[in-house]
Amino acid sequence: MDISPIRVLHVDDDPNLLELTGEFLEREDDRLVLETATSADQGLDQIGDRPPDCIVSDYDMPGKSGIEFLRAVRETYPDLPFILFTGKGSESVASDAIAAGVTDYLQKGSSTERYELLANRITNAVQARRATQEATRQAELMRLTEFAGDTGGWELDLETEELMLTDGTRRLIDLPQDDSIGLEEAIDLYHPDDRDEVRAALDQAAETGEQVQDTWRVRPNKGEQRLLNVTVTPVRSNGEITTLRGAVNDTTERYERRQELESERRFIEQSLNALDDLFYVLDTDGTIRQWNDRVPDVTGYTESELDGMDASEIFPEDEQERIDNAIGQTLTDDRGAVEADLQTADGNRIPYEWTGARLTDTDGTTTGIVGIGRDLSERRQRERRFRALVEESNDVISIVGADGRFQYQSPSLERILGYDLEETIGDLAWEYMHPDDREAVMDTFEKWLAGPEARESIEYRARHADGSWRWFEARASKQFDNPAVEGYVVNSRDVTARKEREQELQVVKSQYETLAENFPDGAVYLIDTDLRFERARGEELRKIGLSPNDLNGEKPHALFPEEIADELCHYLEKALDGHANTFEQEYGGERYRLQAVPVQTDGEEINHVMGVAQNITEYAEDKQNLERQNDRLQEFASLVSHDLRNPLRTAEGRLELARADCDSTHLDDLAGALDRMDALIEDLLTLARGGETGESTEVVSLSSLIEECWQVVPSENATLMIETDRSISADRSRLRQLLENLLANAVEHGGEDVTVRVDDLTEGF
Repeated sequence: MDISPIRVLHVDDDPNLLELTGEFLEREDDRLVLETATSADQGLDQIGDRPPDCIVSDYDMPGKSGIEFLRAVRETYPDLPFILFTGKGSESVASDAIAAGVTDYLQKGSSTERYELLANRITNAVQARRATQEATRQAELMRLTEFAGDTGGWELDLETEELMLTDGTRRLIDLPQDDSIGLEEAIDLYHPDDRDEVRAALDQAAETGEQVQDTWRVRPNKGEQRLLNVTVTPVRSNGEITTLRGAVNDTTERYERRQELESERRFIEQSLNALDDLFYVLDTDGTIRQWNDRVPDVTGYTESELDGMDASEIFPEDEQERIDNAIGQTLTDDRGAVEADLQTADGNRIPYEWTGARLTDTDGTTTGIVGIGRDLSERRQRERRFRALVEESNDVISIVGADGRFQYQSPSLERILGYDLEETIGDLAWEYMHPDDREAVMDTFEKWLAGPEARESIEYRARHADGSWRWFEARASKQFDNPAVEGYVVNSRDVTARKEREQELQVVKSQYETLAENFPDGAVYLIDTDLRFERARGEELRKIGLSPNDLNGEKPHALFPEEIADELCHYLEKALDGHANTFEQEYGGERYRLQAVPVQTDGEEINHVMGVAQNITEYAEDKQNLERQNDRLQEFASLVSHDLRNPLRTAEGRLELARADCDSTHLDDLAGALDRMDALIEDLLTLARGGETGESTEVVSLSSLIEECWQVVPSENATLMIETDRSISADRSRLRQLLENLLANAVEHGGEDVTVRVDDLTEGF
């Protein structure tokens, strides 16, 4: 057994998995020495001038995938063992790996048995390669020494066609020493199928002056056929080719031995490369004469029991006739195959696929059969899981023949469309489709028939058993070469809910278009969940140098400065979270007010944001001007109130002094007038600062308030007549100011003896 170290390069972008795999592999086999790389490019750099004995690579990696890495390795190292160890298992990945020349393909798993299996496949792949290299070295050594055996020489005069032979040549063709032979007689010794090639080789050497070498079959004096390697060398005399000389070498035994070694080499290589397969050689009578280690491991039979056992005995009685027929077919047609249960020594049955290839001697005689047994347990489990998946699927899985008729329907048909499975078998598929969709479906079906693969999908409406229509999206896989299918496997997914959401969204978009077309000014946007502008309309776009096409499909950062785009994205994301918002931004010297509103349909997830942008530059300027005016007014009012209150306070002080000097009713009237002046100043200041006095209306007796106002009006000779008892709702302070002004004006302009009368009107006083 080869105990030399095995250098393994493990490539995976997950460092933790590299460490874990290394620990398991070195624990399984101490010959395994691991090197690691976290990418395909790093792995290629590490191979360098001293490639490892085996490469183990993940499939799904950043940069180069495992398949691309394999192709790069194969360009320089076509036979270096390469095992794809991946968590992404699929028929597509396996097919690509095989096409790229993968040595083995193994799916990752969490069990320790998976790493034990990986270790065994690494060691077997490396041993197979080493065995192949050893066989190649042996074959090369034989080639270098083959001319040391039976050889001879000859010479041909081209003018006279006289042929001279050495003793070695006479011995090879069994020609007595004293006998002579002509050129045509010598050519007749060759196999009829080779004679024209021999003549052509002699003519080529004579005409071109180049040496010619080839191997042909010879049957000397009707004896046993031999293989001779012949060299033809032209000889010149005075510049012209006058003679042909050559050497012959009997390579019969070496050829036969090489064939035998090649057969053994292929057997060894196949045996070591397939850990899970049983390999054995049968004699022509069907008895076992050679086997790999897996045969006793799986069957439970000992080496002595296997030696000379009839191959059919490792199969149960009910399978033996089928095995015998497969062996007979192999002996007749070179190959045979059958699926049958293998029976172990303890009576257990294991599903296996048996294939056989006929072994022949150099003369075509059958010498035996190479048999290969492949365990189908895992495949059967996959088939059972697939059937369970089909039966439990929420999709309708159908098999449709080339004539468009259903050959199979999954159980989900009854649950999704309400039909009995058996009733639909044999019906035309498009009979269940909406009349408006049939032409498109039939066109797609024709493309599927004409093309090598059926990858194009199609949407259509299918009739429910209750008469309603459901939307489906269908994809097909072409399986005409699969005897179990012989048609299309069609996967139809119910997308009714999605189509309804799309229709609702289309209504939203239509409403958006209507809003955009009738929006008086500004711009309207529709933004998707990726923050891309999906639609944009509005006169304001043109004003800032953008068209709807400039925005469609773009994100804010591709259109606006970073600071503006960052703020805009912030508010759009808030809207996508369900929070409508309003904000202002400056762009191009203009100021805009923007609103972002989430869009959702019938309680579904938010799928868009509607944005409205209005140019408020003029409004903002007016607001600033008004604020400046109010500031100036407030400043003016403060100055005026200050200038008025100073003399007012002086008058109030003088009034107190006058009260001390004398007692007069005029002083009380004067005090009331001063208080009224102070209230007017306070109202003026309030209006200037905030525009409102803060007072509310109340019910006021008109006659009482007029009498109060008359007290502050200079009216020594004037007469007041109140002929109303009306009450009105008013701001008492402002109504008093109004009445004081009216009474003062009446006295001033009516003369010293004027009579002022206050009376009711229909809608006032």
